[in-house]
Amino acid sequence: MSSINQGGQPGSTSPPETTTRSVQHKGRTLEVRQLPICDLERIGRFRTAGYGGSVSDALHGLGVDDTVFADRFKPLRQGMQLVGRALPVKLHSMVGGVNTPEEQAEQERRWEAEGGHPQKRLMRAVAAAEDGTVLCFDCGGDMQPAHFGEMSCQLAYAHGCRGMLLAGNCRDTQYVLQMPDFPMYTFGTRPNAFGGWIITEVDRPIFLPGHLTHYVRVMPGDFIFGDNDGVQLIPGDLVDEVLLRVEATFAKENEQRKALAEGMPIDEVYRVFGVL
Repeated sequence: MSSINQGGQPGSTSPPETTTRSVQHKGRTLEVRQLPICDLERIGRFRTAGYGGSVSDALHGLGVDDTVFADRFKPLRQGMQLVGRALPVKLHSMVGGVNTPEEQAEQERRWEAEGGHPQKRLMRAVAAAEDGTVLCFDCGGDMQPAHFGEMSCQLAYAHGCRGMLLAGNCRDTQYVLQMPDFPMYTFGTRPNAFGGWIITEVDRPIFLPGHLTHYVRVMPGDFIFGDNDGVQLIPGDLVDEVLLRVEATFAKENEQRKALAEGMPIDEVYRVFGVL
């Protein structure tokens, strides 16, 4: 069910052209708003108005309390904001020695029949998606090698990727940190790419370690939001509703900051704003 909400009318809190539809989420029917914008605009608006607490509060208000990722995910530096549409990727360790020339040739023939090297297929998926993806890697618990490096980040960025959530290791971080807009949250760093891993699935559901739950399921089309406070998943059908609630919080809290800075008496603060 969808209806046009004519924003700007008395009592309306929705911007013009916002549509409302009913969605089913974990057995509940929710009325959520949607915006006629692209993901790069969503990213910009989340980065302007959003922070971990406001995103969490908006999700909680919608009954979503199980999408906080584990604190093992750390930004390469403080101040990074990881925002964008999840593109899940599954890796698997490759156990064994170096392939013989015959085995390598057979592997390359098999890859060619499947559409090319697995990483090439990953990059094609990035290029085919709307700009604003976040690569989300399930590495199967493998922490031996580095799973992604700077040149791969550059290639993904050139085709619209805007960051990475990596349940494994990265490398080349001194150069990744020089990229203008490629935030990365990872379990760690290692210099070695050898050790063996292969991409097995792209744009299929994965599980990543959770904070309040053992795992957080990442579906294609979900949204990722990360900042200094940690990383969260926003279910795909709730993204715009969460964004609008975050922006409302941003506007309200800016008014509160101004009043507090001007010395509003404590009793008046709690009368007007409630518990902060």
